[in-house]
Amino acid sequence: MDPRWHTTTPTAETLQVASSHQDARRALRRAVALRCDLVSHYGDIPEAHLATDVSPYGLWVDTALPLHPGSEVVLGFSPPRYEGPEMLVFGTVTRVVTGRRRGDRGRLGMAIEFRDLTDGQRAAMATSLQGIAPRVEHIRSVA
Repeated sequence: MDPRWHTTTPTAETLQVASSHQDARRALRRAVALRCDLVSHYGDIPEAHLATDVSPYGLWVDTALPLHPGSEVVLGFSPPRYEGPEMLVFGTVTRVVTGRRRGDRGRLGMAIEFRDLTDGQRAAMATSLQGIAPRVEHIRSVA
């Protein structure tokens, strides 16, 4: 038998390890609400959006019309308590919630991962987010 086709049935242990690894994040997402100007391939004019759930690696943009995963955008925003000029960052849409799928829960919008933040910008952003409460996950009750 070709080893590439050899499969095993996942056990509870392997599923637990996979899900806990998948849920791991590089940084806490902080619950903020800040203006974010977004430019996409649909036009060269920045559109104002509300950005929430911010971390030094990305943010969530509330919008009823999210772009497709993989879309590239340019973001302009100032993190809370940030003293410097507005940050201009390239980003990639990594997740969307449109409300059309059965599993879609929560706010409509899209997650954007920062692609070109410098180490200095990332450190400044992490400092500006310190002390802000993390995003509270909704806990589903098991009945």
